[in-house]
Amino acid sequence: MNNRFEKIENEKFIEIFNISESKGEICRKLNLPDNGASRQYVNKMIKELNLDIQTLKNNHFNKFHIKKICPVCGKEFFIKRYERDKVCCSYSCANTYFRSGENNGMYKSSNLTGKTSYITICFRHHPHKCCVCEEEKIVAVHHYDGNHNNNEISNLIPLCPTHHCYIHSKYKDEIQEQVDEYRNKFLCSNSF
Repeated sequence: MNNRFEKIENEKFIEIFNISESKGEICRKLNLPDNGASRQYVNKMIKELNLDIQTLKNNHFNKFHIKKICPVCGKEFFIKRYERDKVCCSYSCANTYFRSGENNGMYKSSNLTGKTSYITICFRHHPHKCCVCEEEKIVAVHHYDGNHNNNEISNLIPLCPTHHCYIHSKYKDEIQEQVDEYRNKFLCSNSF
């Protein structure tokens, strides 16, 4: 059994050690049985070659984690491989990232980029009142075709929060006719 261990060169052992994540894996890569004698040999070689066990732990960690940089604070952080969608290092940075700036649907940018909030677009062309009840204090904007990327003037309908909830509920039929009528009048008066 000692003959099998003597055939392994130090350079080969170091090379395998540096890419392994456990002592059992080192045994398998050296074609040694994963038993007590092989483990003793691996321990002896690690000690003789003055290798750092932390390398194995780091290799294991790196196998299951990805290093990313937070776009808000610039801090490096690690995510598990199955969390690939995670963008920021913390909830605080995520709130900053997604609730402000271009990643927020309500973002109003300068004229340099050309992007404008759909709410701003709507109230440039529609009166600031609900098309059903004429509420003027609080007015939301409804996307007529349901596509939130379609910010055409004819697709944006001003509704109060109550009627906006109606249009997205089982009570849609109670106000749909009035919304359709408003949209048709708007399309007739503003030929595009």
